[in-house]
Parts: sequence; structure tokens; C-alpha cells
Amino acid sequence: MVTGALGLLAGAVGVSAQPADTLRHTDIGNLRLSISNFGTIGSGFSGWPRVPSAEYPRNSGLEHLFIGGLWVGGIRDVAGNRVVSVSTGAVDISAVRDAAAGFELTVEPSMRMRERSSDIESPFYSPTAVSQQDFLADFVDTNRTLPGSSRAQQIPEHEYPLGLAVHMESYAWSYPFADNFVILRYVVRNVSTVRIDSVHVGLWADAVVRNTQVYPPGGSAFFASGGNGFDDSLRMTYEWDASSGDGAADGYLAVKLLGAEPGLAATHFNNWQFRNSTGAAWTISPTDDIDRFARLSSSFLGADITAVRAQLALPSNRSMMVSAAGLGSLEPGDSVEAVFAVIAAKKPGATQTDEKSQRRLLEAAAGWAQRAYNGTDQNGNGTLDSGEIDLRGNGQITRYVLPAPPRSPRMRVVPESGRITVYWNDAAESSVDVLTNRRNFEGYRIYRSNPGDDLDGVVDSLALVAEYDIVNTEGLNSGLERALVVDEQGRPSPIRLPEDTATYRYRLVLDSLLNGWQYVVAVTAFSSADDAAGIPSLESSSIVGARRAVPGTVAASGREVGVYPNPYYVRALWDGSGERLRKIYFYNLPARSRITIVSPAGDIVATLEHDAATYTGDDLRWFQTLSDGTQQLAGGEHAWDLITSGDQALATGIYLFAVEDLASGERSFGRFAVLR
Repeated sequence: MVTGALGLLAGAVGVSAQPADTLRHTDIGNLRLSISNFGTIGSGFSGWPRVPSAEYPRNSGLEHLFIGGLWVGGIRDVAGNRVVSVSTGAVDISAVRDAAAGFELTVEPSMRMRERSSDIESPFYSPTAVSQQDFLADFVDTNRTLPGSSRAQQIPEHEYPLGLAVHMESYAWSYPFADNFVILRYVVRNVSTVRIDSVHVGLWADAVVRNTQVYPPGGSAFFASGGNGFDDSLRMTYEWDASSGDGAADGYLAVKLLGAEPGLAATHFNNWQFRNSTGAAWTISPTDDIDRFARLSSSFLGADITAVRAQLALPSNRSMMVSAAGLGSLEPGDSVEAVFAVIAAKKPGATQTDEKSQRRLLEAAAGWAQRAYNGTDQNGNGTLDSGEIDLRGNGQITRYVLPAPPRSPRMRVVPESGRITVYWNDAAESSVDVLTNRRNFEGYRIYRSNPGDDLDGVVDSLALVAEYDIVNTEGLNSGLERALVVDEQGRPSPIRLPEDTATYRYRLVLDSLLNGWQYVVAVTAFSSADDAAGIPSLESSSIVGARRAVPGTVAASGREVGVYPNPYYVRALWDGSGERLRKIYFYNLPARSRITIVSPAGDIVATLEHDAATYTGDDLRWFQTLSDGTQQLAGGEHAWDLITSGDQALATGIYLFAVEDLASGERSFGRFAVLR
């Protein structure tokens, strides 16, 4: 039986059962990458669209990866013979075979994936965390049968394991300059009794950059549009959607080798056609350990690079891999380390081409990923030089350190009729940059979306509506005091809001807004630049902590209730594309009330229960599809999708409604028209 998040792969590449808790995805930043606790990345689109594989930007439906996995190769003595072995987390095989061929890294049922975070407010906070979202896993190549298999199921073609135990850690951040890459660190230890020679470590990926809102995953055509390239100066291989269709994805997926310990002698790149057995040698899919080791230990099997690059630019279905070579021998008990980054980036310009100018965002992300790995080794030469920060006072490099913007402020939104009041706290002002050990807070920026930006389910950008910063030699010098919450005498007066433990020091009213429309609101904190340390002004994430709010009337009794839009013409401007993505609003509702809708024939077509304290619209498909669960309504309004209690779309006609105040028993009446 195939279980877990990789179940979809059973018919494609033969993944067999693994213990529970096998797959999680990063969700702190803008790249949502699935990572397993047995050496794979990507979900194989199992559980799509609920489970992302390598989605960027988040919630966009733009996917970048089918599946990938760790490869470790070496040569060892087996019964007096020198045997080449490659242990693989996932492979592109030449034919569908039994069970888990090529999926050779396994985990015991008790070895669960762990999570930790450097964010003090995270439920996974740990002082030992490296990033804002770490995943940790341990797996081995030593099992020849699947752990937990009731039939002791054999792993095919895994006769000669190298004898490895692998500790994996992944690191992800929400910072805008670092929210589109995930670092994967693999520590590979020899747990056998013999030396392993000529150790190579690679990360293989079956990338597929596609807009799954236009082209749902499946079928050979879905996978056959990838163009490929590599940049040896950046130790990076990448893929893009080289098709010219209307639904082409405007992005790159890259795998970059960041570094290795005890040292990196060479970097190799390889691509090959999916399940291919003919043509140029470098295009043929490797099917055994000899072939796979050849890919780990050379680039394109020695083919002419100019010809390779020309062929890679043509759309096809290819694998890609970057490997760390020359890691030497591994004595029993010793380990090597290889660190990779999975990077996604927007690709401006024509989809079919791959110009250097189109890779500027990808190269910028690659630079930040490398800077994170280098940490306090600012010049990247592998030693802690004079003038570089000795963060731990031990004379050694501290890796995975990024210059950090101030903490994201805690924010609260309060919608009312025609406006949203934004509150935020001052936690960002005590932020200290880990690289410079100085307070770097400079100010706040407030952003919001425009009406209708969310109708495709994704808000790509937010408009800056206000900025407040310290009066000094930088920025606008607008002054923080302009945003302070003050009392009637104009004195600072921080407040607490109902059912909230936070104290809010700042407030901004966003007015002239449209009732019934959803707005995304974010407050960020930004730092001052540190020219001496080479650190520019940095800004916290507008994703983390962003909230959605719908302006409207607040809850109150004794007012005239109504409906808008009235009459309702199919379709209203805020409607989505489907029948169940329509909505009207009842307004001026009491805090606890019941709405009864009656047809022209006098039949009750729907009854709605309203509670201002708990109502978020989550019962409607509109909010389920075009919101994210953070949305807040004003309390005196209730949305309805014009679907009857009998699950029928409302027909053209004039409808009556009654609103009962459940506290006082008073009733109000009204009517509205539906025109199709």
C-alpha cells in the first residue's frame, strides 16, 4: 500500500510506504517547498492543490518541482571487490519497476521530522534554531527492506548500501530578500565498518515550472515545457517554462551548491531526458549505480558544453543535478557535509528565452543564499579573517547568518464603515542585528491592496500608504509620534483591544474605502543602512503578519437593515468566476441575529445565523477561495452566496427578508432584487 504525501508517485516512479509524518512544507516565506524525512524534496503533486510541491509565490498556483532527492556516491570494498554504489533519495528511472526502486533512503517509524524557529513568538521557538523555520530529519541507506513493512518488502536494486546515516536540516526565512530560497544542509556519516572512497554528494531534481491554475498537473505535455541552463560561476543549475502558451509560468527554479566540508574540489552539472535511452550519452537517463556515479563525478559525461547549452534551451522534460565532487574518503564514523539551496525567482520578459537580464532576480536570490551560508565569512574564502565578526568568540566561522531587518510588528485591524483602523506595537524598536550587534530600527511602513486585487486568489503587490521613521539623517524624517495612539489631551496612550493581550502604541486610519471589498493590510519595520558593514536598509516581511479586512457597518440594534448591491446583477464586480463565488451583504445587523430570506412565492429559501463576535465569512466559498483565514468583517454585516438551503442558485426575482435581533426579539424587514 502506498501512503503519505508521495502517494501520487506510486504509478509513476514506484514510491512505497514510508512511516507517517513524512512530508512538510516551508510556509514562513514566499517559497513553499515540500521536504520529507527520507531524503526527498517536492510532493510529486500528491495532494495538489492543497499540498504545495515548490510553489512560488505562495498561494499563486505557480509550481516549480515534481520531485527531487539527495544522491550520495562512493566506492567501497565488498567481499574483496571494489564496488561503486550510489544511494538515492529519488530518481528518474527508465521504466516503472517494483516498489521503491531508486528510493533507497529510509526512516524508522520512530524517527519523526522536527521543527524549530528563531522567532520568539513561534510555537516552535528554540534558542538553537538557525532560521525562522528549521526542519530536521534523520534517515539512512542501510535498510534493504522498508522499515515498518508488514511483508519485509525488499527495496529493489539496493543490494550494496554504502552504510550511511544522514542528518538533514532545512532553513527558511521570511525576509523579503531571503523569502524565495530554502537551504538544505546534509551531514553524511559513514556508519559502516569499512572506508568509503571517492565520496560525491548531489541534489537531483525533476523540475517542472508550470502555472497549475491553467495546466493542472498530469500528462506528458505538462512536464515537457522546461528549458534548462547552468551557471558554473554560481554553482547553480536551473529550469524555466520555455513554452509560449498563454499560461506560461514567469519563473525560475534553481538548485545551487553553497559549499561542502571538509572541502570542495569541484562542482559538476548534469541534465538528462526523462526515461530516455537513445541519443547523445549525456541525455540518457542513468539506470544503475555505475551510470549514476558517472553523473555525480563529471559534467555532461564530457560532452561539448556549447552544444549542450543549445540543446538545453529547447523545451523538454529533463532532470537536473548539481553535485559536490572530490570530498575524499570517509572513514568509519566520519562525516562530510554538503549544503544546497533551492531557489525560486520571477523571470521577467519572454518565456521562451533565457537572457542574463532575465536572471537578475534569480542571481540576486542566489547571492543572498550564498551570503547566508557564508555567514560571518563575509568574503567567502573559508576562513575568519581580521575584521570579520567572531560572533561566538571561538575564532570560527558562524554560518547561516543573515543581516536581519527589525522584527515584524504585531498588528491588528478593525474594520468599520468606509475605513479600516490599523494598530501595531513597538516590538520592532528593540531589534538588534546579529551581525553588527546594534539596534537597527529606523521606521514603519504601512501597505494595503486595492479593491479587486484578490480576485485571482493572489495579491501580488501592496501599495505603500504611509511611512513613519525616526528623525535623524536618514529616510523621510516624518517622525514616529505622528502615528502614536493619544488620549484626548494629545498624550501618548497605548491601548489594548478586546480579546487581545498585546499593547498597541501606534494607529493609522485608512479611510475612503469601499464597504464589502476585501483589503490586505500589512505593517513592516525597516532598518537604517550600515555602510561600514555593507548592509543596506532592510525591511521585514509584508507577508508575515498581513491581515485581510472587509469594511462595513458595525453591529448595532435598532437601525434600518438593508442589502447591497441591490438590485444584484449577475455578476457583481467583486464576484469570482464561479456560481458559488458570488455574494451580497446584509448590513446594519444586530450583534446576534437571524436572517430569513423568502422567495416571491413565500417559501423560505435560506436562513442565516449571525454572530458578530465569531463571523468571518468562512462558510462562503468566496472567502474559502479568495481569502486566507485572517479576514475580519466589521460585525454588522453578513455575506450570502445566493445559494438556497436546497443547494440551488437563486433565480431572478424580488426577495423578502426578515432580520430578528436575538437579544431583544425585535424584527426588521426589507427586500432585494436579483437580475440574471
